[in-house]
Amino acid sequence: MPNEKLQIQAVIQNEETALKVSKSDVQVSDFELVTDIVVGKLTSNAKEFSAALENELKNYTVERYLDNPDAAKTDKAYLNKLKDDVADKRKLATATWNKPLEEFISVMKDLEKKIDSASNDLKVITDKAVQQEKDEKKAKIVEFWNTLNFTIVPLDLVFNPKWLNKTEKMSTIMEECQAIVEKINGEMATLKSMQSEDSEILLSFYLETLDLNATLQKGNQLKENRARIKAEEEKKAAEIVKHQEEIQTITPHSMTVENSGVVKEPVNSEQSEDPIATFKLEVTAPASKLLALRKFIDDNGITYKKL
Repeated sequence: MPNEKLQIQAVIQNEETALKVSKSDVQVSDFELVTDIVVGKLTSNAKEFSAALENELKNYTVERYLDNPDAAKTDKAYLNKLKDDVADKRKLATATWNKPLEEFISVMKDLEKKIDSASNDLKVITDKAVQQEKDEKKAKIVEFWNTLNFTIVPLDLVFNPKWLNKTEKMSTIMEECQAIVEKINGEMATLKSMQSEDSEILLSFYLETLDLNATLQKGNQLKENRARIKAEEEKKAAEIVKHQEEIQTITPHSMTVENSGVVKEPVNSEQSEDPIATFKLEVTAPASKLLALRKFIDDNGITYKKL
Protein backbone atom coordinates (compact mmCIF):
# COMPACT_ATOMS: atom_id res chain seq x y z
CA MET A 1 0.00 0.00 0.00
CA PRO A 2 1.17 3.59 -0.51
CA ASN A 3 3.21 5.39 2.11
CA GLU A 4 0.77 7.91 3.64
CA LYS A 5 3.66 9.90 5.19
CA LEU A 6 5.17 11.01 1.87
CA GLN A 7 4.60 14.74 1.50
CA ILE A 8 5.98 17.47 -0.75
CA GLN A 9 6.69 20.85 0.82
CA ALA A 10 7.58 24.19 -0.71
CA VAL A 11 8.36 27.42 1.15
CA ILE A 12 9.17 30.66 -0.62
CA GLN A 13 11.55 32.79 1.41
CA ASN A 14 10.22 36.26 2.19
CA GLU A 15 11.81 39.49 1.00
CA GLU A 16 13.57 40.22 4.27
CA THR A 17 15.78 37.15 4.01
CA ALA A 18 16.20 37.28 0.18
CA LEU A 19 19.61 37.86 -1.39
CA LYS A 20 20.10 41.23 -3.08
CA VAL A 21 21.97 41.04 -6.43
CA SER A 22 21.58 44.37 -8.21
CA LYS A 23 20.08 47.86 -8.13
CA SER A 24 19.03 50.30 -10.85
CA ASP A 25 18.31 54.00 -10.32
CA VAL A 26 16.63 56.37 -12.80
CA GLN A 27 16.26 60.06 -11.92
CA VAL A 28 13.12 61.79 -13.26
CA SER A 29 12.68 65.40 -12.14
CA ASP A 30 12.25 65.24 -8.37
CA PHE A 31 11.32 61.58 -8.42
CA GLU A 32 13.61 58.58 -8.52
CA LEU A 33 12.68 55.14 -9.85
CA VAL A 34 14.44 52.55 -7.73
CA THR A 35 14.42 48.83 -8.46
CA ASP A 36 16.03 46.43 -6.01
CA ILE A 37 16.41 43.04 -7.67
CA VAL A 38 16.90 40.16 -5.30
CA VAL A 39 17.28 36.43 -5.78
CA GLY A 40 14.36 34.71 -4.11
CA LYS A 41 14.78 31.42 -2.35
CA LEU A 42 12.50 28.41 -2.70
CA THR A 43 12.87 25.76 -0.01
CA SER A 44 11.48 22.38 -1.04
CA ASN A 45 12.06 18.66 -0.48
CA ALA A 46 11.03 17.98 -4.08
CA LYS A 47 14.22 16.11 -4.96
CA GLU A 48 14.03 13.87 -1.93
CA PHE A 49 10.32 13.32 -2.45
CA SER A 50 10.94 12.46 -6.10
CA ALA A 51 13.59 9.93 -5.24
CA ALA A 52 11.38 8.27 -2.65
CA LEU A 53 8.37 8.25 -4.98
CA GLU A 54 10.32 6.73 -7.85
CA ASN A 55 11.36 3.91 -5.58
CA GLU A 56 7.74 3.33 -4.47
CA LEU A 57 6.39 3.45 -8.04
CA LYS A 58 8.35 0.29 -8.78
CA ASN A 59 5.66 -1.56 -6.84
CA TYR A 60 2.90 -0.52 -9.24
CA THR A 61 3.51 -3.04 -12.01
CA VAL A 62 0.96 -4.66 -14.30
CA GLU A 63 1.99 -8.15 -13.26
CA ARG A 64 1.18 -7.39 -9.61
CA TYR A 65 -2.46 -6.57 -10.35
CA LEU A 66 -3.31 -9.15 -13.02
CA ASP A 67 -5.39 -11.20 -10.55
CA ASN A 68 -6.63 -8.27 -8.47
CA PRO A 69 -8.42 -5.63 -10.59
CA ASP A 70 -10.10 -4.09 -7.54
CA ALA A 71 -6.71 -3.32 -5.98
CA ALA A 72 -5.54 -1.90 -9.32
CA LYS A 73 -8.58 0.40 -9.37
CA THR A 74 -7.92 1.60 -5.80
CA ASP A 75 -4.21 2.21 -6.32
CA LYS A 76 -4.86 3.93 -9.67
CA ALA A 77 -7.15 6.39 -7.89
CA TYR A 78 -4.43 6.96 -5.29
CA LEU A 79 -1.81 7.67 -7.96
CA ASN A 80 -4.12 10.12 -9.74
CA LYS A 81 -4.74 11.97 -6.47
CA LEU A 82 -1.00 12.00 -5.77
CA LYS A 83 -0.33 13.50 -9.20
CA ASP A 84 -2.97 16.21 -8.62
CA ASP A 85 -1.36 17.06 -5.28
CA VAL A 86 2.08 17.41 -6.90
CA ALA A 87 0.64 19.59 -9.70
CA ASP A 88 -1.27 21.82 -7.27
CA LYS A 89 1.84 22.48 -5.19
CA ARG A 90 3.85 23.25 -8.34
CA LYS A 91 1.24 25.71 -9.59
CA LEU A 92 0.95 27.39 -6.20
CA ALA A 93 4.71 27.82 -5.88
CA THR A 94 4.95 29.16 -9.44
CA ALA A 95 2.13 31.67 -8.92
CA THR A 96 3.56 32.83 -5.60
CA TRP A 97 7.03 33.17 -7.12
CA ASN A 98 5.83 35.08 -10.21
CA LYS A 99 3.29 37.39 -8.58
CA PRO A 100 5.72 40.18 -7.56
CA LEU A 101 7.37 40.03 -11.00
CA GLU A 102 4.04 40.14 -12.83
CA GLU A 103 2.93 43.16 -10.83
CA PHE A 104 6.22 44.90 -11.56
CA ILE A 105 5.96 44.14 -15.31
CA SER A 106 2.40 45.46 -15.44
CA VAL A 107 3.35 48.74 -13.76
CA MET A 108 6.42 49.17 -16.00
CA LYS A 109 4.51 48.52 -19.25
CA ASP A 110 1.81 51.01 -18.26
CA LEU A 111 4.49 53.57 -17.49
CA GLU A 112 6.19 52.97 -20.86
CA LYS A 113 2.90 53.63 -22.67
CA LYS A 114 2.44 56.91 -20.85
CA ILE A 115 6.00 57.96 -21.74
CA ASP A 116 5.40 57.04 -25.41
CA SER A 117 2.24 59.14 -25.43
CA ALA A 118 4.07 62.19 -24.14
CA SER A 119 6.93 61.60 -26.59
CA ASN A 120 4.53 61.32 -29.55
CA ASP A 121 2.95 64.65 -28.64
CA LEU A 122 6.37 66.27 -28.92
CA LYS A 123 7.09 64.39 -32.18
CA VAL A 124 4.47 66.50 -33.96
CA ILE A 125 6.53 69.60 -33.21
CA THR A 126 9.89 68.05 -34.12
CA ASP A 127 8.53 66.59 -37.38
CA LYS A 128 7.13 69.97 -38.35
CA ALA A 129 10.48 71.60 -37.71
CA VAL A 130 12.30 68.95 -39.79
CA GLN A 131 9.85 69.37 -42.68
CA GLN A 132 10.26 73.12 -42.58
CA GLU A 133 14.03 72.73 -42.88
CA LYS A 134 13.59 70.40 -45.88
CA ASP A 135 11.17 72.80 -47.58
CA GLU A 136 13.60 75.67 -47.15
CA LYS A 137 16.48 73.59 -48.52
CA LYS A 138 14.43 72.44 -51.52
CA ALA A 139 13.53 76.06 -52.27
CA LYS A 140 17.27 76.85 -52.45
CA ILE A 141 17.85 73.89 -54.78
CA VAL A 142 14.99 75.01 -57.06
CA GLU A 143 16.41 78.53 -57.11
CA PHE A 144 19.85 77.26 -58.16
CA TRP A 145 18.37 74.92 -60.80
CA ASN A 146 16.57 77.84 -62.38
CA THR A 147 19.86 79.70 -62.73
CA LEU A 148 21.12 76.91 -65.01
CA ASN A 149 18.49 77.89 -67.64
CA PHE A 150 17.86 74.22 -68.35
CA THR A 151 14.11 73.94 -68.90
CA ILE A 152 13.95 70.93 -71.21
CA VAL A 153 13.94 68.61 -68.17
CA PRO A 154 11.99 69.48 -64.99
CA LEU A 155 13.87 69.34 -61.70
CA ASP A 156 11.41 66.82 -60.24
CA LEU A 157 12.56 64.26 -62.84
CA VAL A 158 16.16 64.33 -61.60
CA PHE A 159 15.61 65.37 -57.98
CA ASN A 160 17.45 63.19 -55.47
CA PRO A 161 15.64 62.88 -52.07
CA LYS A 162 18.98 62.53 -50.28
CA TRP A 163 19.67 66.20 -51.10
CA LEU A 164 17.25 67.14 -48.31
CA ASN A 165 19.31 65.37 -45.66
CA LYS A 166 21.16 67.57 -43.21
CA THR A 167 24.44 65.88 -44.11
CA GLU A 168 24.15 66.96 -47.77
CA LYS A 169 25.89 70.28 -48.36
CA MET A 170 24.51 72.79 -50.87
CA SER A 171 27.86 73.02 -52.61
CA THR A 172 27.79 69.29 -53.33
CA ILE A 173 24.17 69.45 -54.49
CA MET A 174 24.99 72.29 -56.90
CA GLU A 175 27.85 70.29 -58.41
CA GLU A 176 25.56 67.28 -58.90
CA CYS A 177 22.93 69.45 -60.59
CA GLN A 178 25.52 70.82 -63.03
CA ALA A 179 26.78 67.30 -63.74
CA ILE A 180 23.22 66.16 -64.50
CA VAL A 181 22.71 68.99 -66.99
CA GLU A 182 26.01 68.22 -68.74
CA LYS A 183 25.16 64.52 -68.93
CA ILE A 184 21.73 65.15 -70.46
CA ASN A 185 23.11 67.62 -73.00
CA GLY A 186 25.84 65.18 -74.00
CA GLU A 187 23.48 62.23 -74.42
CA MET A 188 21.01 64.32 -76.42
CA ALA A 189 23.85 65.40 -78.72
CA THR A 190 24.73 61.72 -79.23
CA LEU A 191 21.16 60.91 -80.25
CA LYS A 192 20.97 63.86 -82.64
CA SER A 193 24.25 62.85 -84.31
CA MET A 194 22.79 59.45 -85.25
CA GLN A 195 20.58 61.12 -87.92
CA SER A 196 17.95 58.44 -87.58
CA GLU A 197 14.52 58.81 -89.14
CA ASP A 198 13.25 58.15 -85.61
CA SER A 199 15.24 61.01 -84.07
CA GLU A 200 12.23 62.93 -82.79
CA ILE A 201 10.65 59.81 -81.30
CA LEU A 202 13.90 58.77 -79.63
CA LEU A 203 14.57 62.23 -78.22
CA SER A 204 11.06 62.32 -76.76
CA PHE A 205 11.56 58.84 -75.29
CA TYR A 206 14.91 59.84 -73.80
CA LEU A 207 13.49 62.96 -72.15
CA GLU A 208 10.91 60.79 -70.43
CA THR A 209 13.37 58.15 -69.21
CA LEU A 210 16.78 59.89 -69.20
CA ASP A 211 18.17 56.45 -70.01
CA LEU A 212 20.47 56.45 -73.05
CA ASN A 213 20.83 52.66 -73.24
CA ALA A 214 17.07 52.16 -73.11
CA THR A 215 16.67 54.80 -75.82
CA LEU A 216 19.19 53.08 -78.10
CA GLN A 217 17.38 49.79 -77.61
CA LYS A 218 14.15 51.58 -78.50
CA GLY A 219 15.79 52.81 -81.73
CA ASN A 220 16.85 49.28 -82.67
CA GLN A 221 13.34 48.03 -81.98
CA LEU A 222 11.80 50.68 -84.25
CA LYS A 223 14.30 49.83 -87.00
CA GLU A 224 13.48 46.13 -86.76
CA ASN A 225 9.75 46.88 -86.83
CA ARG A 226 10.14 48.93 -90.02
CA ALA A 227 12.10 46.11 -91.65
CA ARG A 228 9.34 43.61 -90.80
CA ILE A 229 6.64 45.94 -92.12
CA LYS A 230 8.58 46.52 -95.36
CA ALA A 231 9.12 42.79 -95.87
CA GLU A 232 5.41 42.15 -95.35
CA GLU A 233 4.46 44.88 -97.83
CA GLU A 234 6.85 43.49 -100.46
CA LYS A 235 5.42 40.03 -99.91
CA LYS A 236 1.87 41.26 -100.44
CA ALA A 237 2.91 43.23 -103.55
CA ALA A 238 4.50 40.11 -105.04
CA GLU A 239 1.34 38.14 -104.35
CA ILE A 240 -0.77 40.78 -106.13
CA VAL A 241 1.52 40.70 -109.19
CA LYS A 242 1.34 36.91 -109.28
CA HIS A 243 -2.42 37.05 -108.95
CA GLN A 244 -2.70 39.51 -111.86
CA GLU A 245 -0.47 37.33 -114.06
CA GLU A 246 -2.69 34.33 -113.38
CA ILE A 247 -5.75 36.36 -114.37
CA GLN A 248 -4.09 37.45 -117.61
CA THR A 249 -3.46 33.81 -118.59
CA ILE A 250 -7.22 33.28 -118.39
CA THR A 251 -8.45 36.58 -119.90
CA PRO A 252 -5.81 37.80 -122.34
CA HIS A 253 -8.22 40.13 -124.17
CA SER A 254 -10.83 42.65 -123.15
CA MET A 255 -13.66 40.66 -121.58
CA THR A 256 -16.73 41.11 -123.80
CA VAL A 257 -19.33 38.53 -124.81
CA GLU A 258 -19.19 37.52 -128.47
CA ASN A 259 -21.21 35.12 -130.62
CA SER A 260 -20.72 31.63 -129.33
CA GLY A 261 -20.93 28.37 -131.10
CA VAL A 262 -20.42 24.69 -130.60
CA VAL A 263 -18.16 22.70 -132.93
CA LYS A 264 -18.69 18.96 -132.69
CA GLU A 265 -15.86 16.57 -133.28
CA PRO A 266 -16.36 13.39 -135.30
CA VAL A 267 -18.04 10.78 -133.17
CA ASN A 268 -17.15 7.13 -133.09
CA SER A 269 -19.12 4.34 -131.52
CA GLU A 270 -17.24 4.54 -128.19
CA GLN A 271 -18.07 8.27 -127.79
CA SER A 272 -21.71 8.09 -128.89
CA GLU A 273 -23.02 8.35 -125.34
CA ASP A 274 -20.79 11.37 -124.38
CA PRO A 275 -19.58 13.08 -127.57
CA ILE A 276 -16.59 15.44 -127.59
CA ALA A 277 -17.49 19.05 -128.41
CA THR A 278 -15.70 22.40 -128.61
CA PHE A 279 -17.37 25.49 -127.08
CA LYS A 280 -15.84 28.89 -127.89
CA LEU A 281 -16.61 31.65 -125.40
CA GLU A 282 -15.14 34.75 -123.73
CA VAL A 283 -16.12 35.11 -120.09
CA THR A 284 -16.40 38.30 -118.05
CA ALA A 285 -16.37 37.81 -114.25
CA PRO A 286 -14.45 38.74 -111.06
CA ALA A 287 -10.90 37.41 -110.98
CA SER A 288 -11.63 35.06 -108.07
CA LYS A 289 -14.43 33.39 -110.01
CA LEU A 290 -12.28 33.11 -113.15
CA LEU A 291 -9.62 31.36 -111.07
CA ALA A 292 -12.28 29.01 -109.70
CA LEU A 293 -13.44 28.33 -113.27
CA ARG A 294 -9.90 27.54 -114.37
CA LYS A 295 -9.49 25.17 -111.44
CA PHE A 296 -12.70 23.39 -112.40
CA ILE A 297 -11.46 23.02 -116.01
CA ASP A 298 -8.14 21.62 -114.85
CA ASP A 299 -9.70 19.27 -112.32
CA ASN A 300 -12.05 17.82 -114.94
CA GLY A 301 -9.44 17.29 -117.67
CA ILE A 302 -10.94 19.83 -120.07
CA THR A 303 -8.50 21.12 -122.67
CA TYR A 304 -8.46 24.75 -123.75
CA LYS A 305 -6.40 27.28 -125.69
CA LYS A 306 -6.11 31.03 -125.81
CA LEU A 307 -8.18 32.91 -128.36
